[in-house]
Amino acid sequence: MTLPAEAGRHWILDLHGCPAGLLDDHDAIRDRLREVTDRFDLTLLGLQSHRFEPQGVTVVGLLAESHFSIHTWPETGFAAIDIFTCGRGDTLDEACRFLVEAFRAEESRLVRLSRGRTDADGRPLAPEPMTARSPVIGEDS
Repeated sequence: MTLPAEAGRHWILDLHGCPAGLLDDHDAIRDRLREVTDRFDLTLLGLQSHRFEPQGVTVVGLLAESHFSIHTWPETGFAAIDIFTCGRGDTLDEACRFLVEAFRAEESRLVRLSRGRTDADGRPLAPEPMTARSPVIGEDS
């Protein structure tokens, strides 16, 4: 029997208790996304961003490996970050640690999912939390 295949890995990171000024700094958030892609061997193909009024920022990076997004709510100190990659996922835990520190989060939660899984006959399976790894940041949910 063949082991199930996967299309990629999806890291979902919630940051809580971040300083509002960091979460509302459009240019700094774009810089953090660029820095993560450079530092952790992801290939940035393009970048789109928007600053909302009166506050909040969304930055989406198109990666050769898939995508990376950051959405912020400065008024509550919250940032939602997604990194999906069909390439190597071995540096994503380190990338998330970097983001927790960069946004000075008081608390964080990280969920790691295996996406696009199929059984031995090629039938789709639900995304599966990657529970074999111990929590790196906060608690897995």
